Amino acid sequence: MEVRVPLVCVVAALAMAGAACNQPTDSNRFGGTSIPSPSATPTAAATPTGSPTSSTSGTDSRFTITSTLCSDNQGPNCTTLRLGDGFLTTTGPESGYLYSCSRGNPNAPGSTESKITWIDFAEKTWDFFAKLWLPPGTFDPGPGAYEEVTSGDQRSITINNLPVDGMIGDWPMTNYPELTDIDPNPGIPAPDNLSFNYPISPIQASSPSCLPLGAIGVTTNGVVIYNASDARGEDAVAHEIVDALGGHPGRSEYHYHFIPDRLDNKFLNDGHSDIVGYINDGFPLYGYKGEQGSEMSNADLDSCHGHSHSGLGYHYHATIEYPYTVGCYKGSPVPSSGVAVTGMMRPNR
Repeated sequence: MEVRVPLVCVVAALAMAGAACNQPTDSNRFGGTSIPSPSATPTAAATPTGSPTSSTSGTDSRFTITSTLCSDNQGPNCTTLRLGDGFLTTTGPESGYLYSCSRGNPNAPGSTESKITWIDFAEKTWDFFAKLWLPPGTFDPGPGAYEEVTSGDQRSITINNLPVDGMIGDWPMTNYPELTDIDPNPGIPAPDNLSFNYPISPIQASSPSCLPLGAIGVTTNGVVIYNASDARGEDAVAHEIVDALGGHPGRSEYHYHFIPDRLDNKFLNDGHSDIVGYINDGFPLYGYKGEQGSEMSNADLDSCHGHSHSGLGYHYHATIEYPYTVGCYKGSPVPSSGVAVTGMMRPNR
């Protein structure tokens, strides 16, 4: 029997039928983050009263954001998030680490460390509220698309790798010299038709396997997921400037290194997050909340950043701390996921 999830509403129709797509309002585009409507001179919201104390003096508030996830009393302190630079391993899986298939290239493109003000390199922490993000604006790469079909024991997903909800930053970042002075990323997101074929009932492998560069999975928002590191092997979310909606391009391939918390917007009966994506071994990735709606942390998860409970079987969870999505493949990755073998191995940025 074949079950087809209809093509999700696309951005091109939003101007006439935004309500049909349940388009988020300006007050929740980042899962509770306050971000203004796109304009020729976009700004982003400053840290709200009641958020954890953050040393943002001297930070340009046009490029800072807030987050409901970071402003509650659960989970890690977002003003002192653990920097993931020292938590990449190529020898085997370990809790809280990224088990990578390769070490980073220190000469790869990336941000200029001496100009990053939101990372405390001595304490090896970073501040979500002090970090700079590319704001939304007038950039429009076209409508996003996501289609999911289940047939027999297979789940087939096709996307064009643009956000279905239409939420994307004002690329190219070269229009913002304050940001490209820190991270000279010239990329511009463009549509890219990708297909993923996963087992509906994935099986845990005899031992976990490492994560490659490039796409390691796909979100239900139609954007691919990269692992937590950049091409240098450093914490991508901490070091690189991504947009206020959670993604950035490597050349033209838009991707997430973490799950924007606005995507964690559906919940099971006990408050547990619903599925926000699938990883290339077929196991689902759920949002930030576990049983009874408690925010997940590395301490709650195994070395691959997942666990099993409550009839859900094995599954991964997003967290706001490194490695953010998954630490390794718990099952056997499907070789033909993504753009066969080519797209899946594109370098990280």
